[in-house]
Amino acid sequence: MSPIDVDRDALLRLFFEESQEGLAAMEQALVALEAGASGGDALKTLFRIAHTLKGNAASLGFAEIAETTHEMENVLDCLRGGSLAVSKPVTDLLLQSVDALREMLAEAQA
Repeated sequence: MSPIDVDRDALLRLFFEESQEGLAAMEQALVALEAGASGGDALKTLFRIAHTLKGNAASLGFAEIAETTHEMENVLDCLRGGSLAVSKPVTDLLLQSVDALREMLAEAQA
């Protein structure tokens, strides 16, 4: 094994751990957003986590996770830009997406 080879198992463990932490943080930010918290910071946090998860998933070959987070990014971008208003249906959809991502991660980890 050369020095530039990466221990894929260690990389995957880190990916799954960080992804679960990110999803928990997304869930908290979405609940806060739904409760009327300042949208700016919550939306920045949500977008950053989705973007990171998308990139990490894509780099490791988890296309379905990357595609789902890409779609979440699109919705979050509309919220940030003001073309879509924060509402219960939108936050519910994003929370359902977080749940779907958890399931995808569990399947990928099995």
